[in-house]
Amino acid sequence: MKRILTFSFLISVVLFSCSKDEKAKGPSNEEILTKKIADIIPQKYLDTLKLLGLNVHEGVNPPNVEGTYKIAPHKLDSSNVPGDRPGSYFSDALVTFSEQSTTDYSIKLTGKNFLSYADTSIATAISGSGNNFTVYGKVKAVNGTYSAVFALVFTGTKEGNDLKNVRVAIINIDNSRGGSGIFIQEGTGRIGFDEDGTSPKVAEKSAPESGGRSAFTNTLGHFLQQ
Repeated sequence: MKRILTFSFLISVVLFSCSKDEKAKGPSNEEILTKKIADIIPQKYLDTLKLLGLNVHEGVNPPNVEGTYKIAPHKLDSSNVPGDRPGSYFSDALVTFSEQSTTDYSIKLTGKNFLSYADTSIATAISGSGNNFTVYGKVKAVNGTYSAVFALVFTGTKEGNDLKNVRVAIINIDNSRGGSGIFIQEGTGRIGFDEDGTSPKVAEKSAPESGGRSAFTNTLGHFLQQ
């Protein structure tokens, strides 16, 4: 009887130790990344972008994409915004990725001519595997006293110093302070792409061309509905 009790005690100690070790390990890399992405773009809005044709590259081993890249010619591929015309062109754009982390999957994102002339993400994450990546950003857009929160998503492939097959998506994820008719409606968005298939790495201070038109009104995320 004493041997049975001792054996049972040893099993309990082993099970407790294993449970304690599991808790000590903390969340997995996949869990860390999944939560970070969900904090940036709610799943229902990411699903909307997927329905519009956005190919999201999942995984916890993305390539290093740090640098500044030029997206031109920048063309509209698909949209669920009433009145949009796929095939329309936007101003040339620049995106800069920096401070990429391999531990918590954060990355800094700044851009020109996506939502406005200058955009800075307030929360960003990167996923992917091999040479394929997806960067998820949250950007606040302001128009006078009104504001809205957009998700700004980049997807593509790193090839040498350049990016290939870049697609850029925007979607309004919070229009609670956006007023009426100022921004595109919450849940609506657009997907643009680099028409020539290559987004070259350029000097960080390069200025995109606007084609002689206002960069503010000819961006992928131009505010007023057409």
